[in-house]
Amino acid sequence: MFKVSFAGDPNIGLYGFATDKYYLAGFQRGAPKTFETLKVPVVSAMVMNTYFAGMFAAGNSRGIIISNFSAAYGFTKIKHSHVLELETNQTALGNLIIANDIGAIISPLLRKSKDTIEEFLGVKTEIGTVAGLKICGSAAIATNKGCLAHPKIKESEKAVIEKVLEVPVMIGTVNYGSPYVKSGIIANSFSFAVSEQSTGPEMGNIVEALGFLE
Repeated sequence: MFKVSFAGDPNIGLYGFATDKYYLAGFQRGAPKTFETLKVPVVSAMVMNTYFAGMFAAGNSRGIIISNFSAAYGFTKIKHSHVLELETNQTALGNLIIANDIGAIISPLLRKSKDTIEEFLGVKTEIGTVAGLKICGSAAIATNKGCLAHPKIKESEKAVIEKVLEVPVMIGTVNYGSPYVKSGIIANSFSFAVSEQSTGPEMGNIVEALGFLE
């Protein structure tokens, strides 16, 4: 694990996400070599003509999902062979999907696309919220070993995530108290990066939640 920021921005999760097969990186300039600890190839991405690949894209080891709206109306370039352009007016799919290689939770805003997402990711997919929020993907982050979620997650929501993704769920924050945990973390089963503004106790929660506590 290591602390990092991108061009001084601690919201590193907005710039990309990692799976056990690749690290989708919207911003690479000046990225530290320590990202090698993720132990996966880097996939370059630019979505909606921005570096915010973690906001506008989601996925698991099988592939990457972006909105066909973003593909059509914003310059999108992803160096990956398995990309789904989902038919939806929603663009910030990274804020609407929690996924690992076992299951996926999608926002009610993507209800009509449930079957398409399930088939593409190749995992069981359910509709859900986190802390009552439809932007479930911003309020939780999951790997194949664990999940960290918004401190106000409901027990019923937690139970759905644990059943579908088959990992334990813990609560926590990043960036000195932000409940939107995905914004400050990039993680897979091998390692994770956390924002420089995150505190020691927050890092301790992340280590335990994502299954790095031996």
